[in-house]
Amino acid sequence: MTGEEVLQHKRRKRIWRGGEFDADPFSLPCHIAVKATGPVERAFGFIRFATIYRDAITAYDSSPILGRFEWSEPVSAYEGVALRILPCDRHASSFVAIVELSHRDREPRSLVVYAGEDGVDASARWRAWGRVLNLPLLVEDREGTLHPAERRLGAIQISNPQPHAGANPLSARRPLAFGQSGQPRLWGSRLAVGGRPHAY
Repeated sequence: MTGEEVLQHKRRKRIWRGGEFDADPFSLPCHIAVKATGPVERAFGFIRFATIYRDAITAYDSSPILGRFEWSEPVSAYEGVALRILPCDRHASSFVAIVELSHRDREPRSLVVYAGEDGVDASARWRAWGRVLNLPLLVEDREGTLHPAERRLGAIQISNPQPHAGANPLSARRPLAFGQSGQPRLWGSRLAVGGRPHAY
């Protein structure tokens, strides 16, 4: 999927009740425990225990009532690292920034790796997780749709066009006796008589 395409995965609006935590992407494998935030999962007391490796995630969802459910996913099954802003209650009196490994096909297997009120920390963690796991960065809009944060063509990031070297006004100040490499050229006879070589 190219960076020009809008990811068409709609996400239902959620309320974050898992508190603050911060998983470190620079000390893999990383072990985390995340409380369930959905009303049904919370009612059954689910807690997700996950281990994040560079190429895979292994986890189990544990409930004191329903027991333990193990699962694993390769990192390639995740469409990117998503940055979301979620309310902490129904009245939206406070908000929290969420960094989440967003699963491409199975949303319940998406994994939150950061939750906090500091937007600077959230942005730093968001970019760090994308860099460490080699996943694209995604942002969520107000409708809950994820969009690429950077334009990409395959694995190549697309940037705005940059002026070529000839557009630099200082480039015309190179001595005429110098070529593109900046190395002086020997003009034997012409230099001997004090002549100036033609521009080339």
